Amino acid sequence: MTPTATPTARGTARSAGTIGLYAAFGCLGYLLTGIGAILPELRAERGLPRAEAALYSSAFALGLVVVGLVGHRLAVRLGRHAIPTALAALISGATVMAVSGGRAGVGFGALLTGLGGAGLVQVVPSALRAVHGGEATVPIGEANAVSSAGSVLAPPIIGMALAHGLGWRAAFAIPPLALGAALLLTRSVVVPAQPAPGALTREKPEAKPVEEPVPAPADRVSFFGRWCDLVLAVGVEFCMVFWAADFLHHVKGLGSGSATTLSAAFVLGMATGRVASGPVVRFVRRPDRILALAALVALTGFTALWTVPSPFAVVGLLVMGLGVALLYPVILSEALAAWPTRPVQAAGRCALASGVAIGTAPLFLGALADATSLRAAVFVAPALLLVLLSRCGRRLTATD
Repeated sequence: MTPTATPTARGTARSAGTIGLYAAFGCLGYLLTGIGAILPELRAERGLPRAEAALYSSAFALGLVVVGLVGHRLAVRLGRHAIPTALAALISGATVMAVSGGRAGVGFGALLTGLGGAGLVQVVPSALRAVHGGEATVPIGEANAVSSAGSVLAPPIIGMALAHGLGWRAAFAIPPLALGAALLLTRSVVVPAQPAPGALTREKPEAKPVEEPVPAPADRVSFFGRWCDLVLAVGVEFCMVFWAADFLHHVKGLGSGSATTLSAAFVLGMATGRVASGPVVRFVRRPDRILALAALVALTGFTALWTVPSPFAVVGLLVMGLGVALLYPVILSEALAAWPTRPVQAAGRCALASGVAIGTAPLFLGALADATSLRAAVFVAPALLLVLLSRCGRRLTATD
């Protein structure tokens, strides 16, 4: 991007900086799904109970919570250093996880990955808007598509590394290299700074400061309901992201490499479902009806996953991903619409909901598996779906 770029070039060009941001998002998707794919290997290496292995996902979630609470202000303070800082945290996290031989090292690496990943989620959309102006919607969508592709690729790549005796660390060496390239490509990309408080008043002394609107009680109640829905939906998603490989290996009897590879069916279903979400949303229209249908599809997929013998149970995992795919974007949209007077604060609270869900639901599933069995504990996911389904049903009944 140059100061003299024309609006047309600014909107349509895919500069080196844009490609670097895409690569960063792809690596984030790879690492996020990769953490789940390596949990069985971490358990086998160190003889960990599932509850302790799940602490790695909780460490990642802690990074999301921290950035969700203070990330916006920190990004403004860092300015042109915001993207390099987030990338450096992500590179460090992936590297520490790959080279560490101890529990604390891998946990610290997961925390750094969460901090860097959440930081990228905060700053990349703003950076793409700065590069592409009013045409940023398409690049933002492309960045998320690359992230989905990274999520799908991680389990097969890790599975192939395991099948060839290279170990999961060989597959985790890929993201730091790609992120290093992204760091070089994005060195000229600057996150736009927000105007300082009172700047408008200094330029126009006669202007009166605008009072920040106070959210109505009804807005707060509606938003909190959607916030709870978001915790449920993200909880389901990451229970499967983090435990699908372990379930396929220990419950369905697939080999370690095959289970890791085929666990990609869930994220593949999610990626496919989100690509097809537009026609579904336009056809069904009512958000709670969409959520109810999506939850039913996910429950159908879980039923097949749990009852059908391997390897055909993987089809159930794919169908479950198709259903879960629509939950997060629809609920997020409704949550932001429920608190229109404070969109930035609403977005921060939604990020916090994701952190809470990722930090608690997979951990609870792992602890329950230690106390009972993984075959029984995996019912945490459909239980969350049933709660979400009942909440949607009550709202539909109230509005009919």
